[in-house]
Amino acid sequence: HPKLKPVETSQDGIAIAGTSVEPQSIHNSVSQARGAVGTVTPPMSTGKFTKENITAEVDEESCVGCGLCEQYCPYGAITLEEKGEPAKVIKAKCNGCGVCAADCPQDSIKMRHFSDEQIKAQIEAALEENPEDKILCFICNWCAYAGADFAGVSRIGYPPSSRHIRIMCSGRVDTDFILEAFKQGANQVLVGGCHLPSDCHYMQAGNFRAKDRIDRFRKKLEKIDTDRLRLEWVSATEGQKYADIIKEMDERIPEFREEAKKTPELLKDEG
Repeated sequence: HPKLKPVETSQDGIAIAGTSVEPQSIHNSVSQARGAVGTVTPPMSTGKFTKENITAEVDEESCVGCGLCEQYCPYGAITLEEKGEPAKVIKAKCNGCGVCAADCPQDSIKMRHFSDEQIKAQIEAALEENPEDKILCFICNWCAYAGADFAGVSRIGYPPSSRHIRIMCSGRVDTDFILEAFKQGANQVLVGGCHLPSDCHYMQAGNFRAKDRIDRFRKKLEKIDTDRLRLEWVSATEGQKYADIIKEMDERIPEFREEAKKTPELLKDEG
């Protein structure tokens, strides 16, 4: 990532520098080379590398061994030895994107620190008061959330109607989360991720899975206006763009307010 991990790739143990990144000056190339050396030296000298404890876990009792998690994991961190058997997570290879958890039809995969229960608790807390006047935003850690943060540090103002839930990747956004937000009476829902096709921090997989999942979900939203659900790509440096998106959505709050009040009753039997 150009801002957060300028010399690292999405694959652990591989660093880049100089013109392997893009055409640039000798000065920048040397600086990046030093950064790359500093990145790879610790694991090379110790024979070990550390990872954040944001990894997937499989509930073997509920897992039916359908194989979707193995199919969609961009890192090959989930294996299925035999159809119908519980999946296994290779934690050293897992990077915590959460794509597998969002795609699991049995909800058998749990993400440490970003579990379904934790995210749904945040949804409930964010929409506890006057949900019909709130925009609930699921935004990825690496780009959209960083873009929102950049807007803040740059003092680029946007309306206070938005409520933000940080996730590691837009691919982690289960459609159950979106449905829960509307059941709680949210006026609108925003899912923000990294730009297509190549900016996703997770091997270019998360944002594509998010887009595919939300496109299919829109077709099922027969009871509410699909304009209330928005998917946007925002980079870490696009603070102004993020602020503009929130302003545009905020302007439409009066348009959807009455529908938002009725939505919990309309969706009470949906699941």
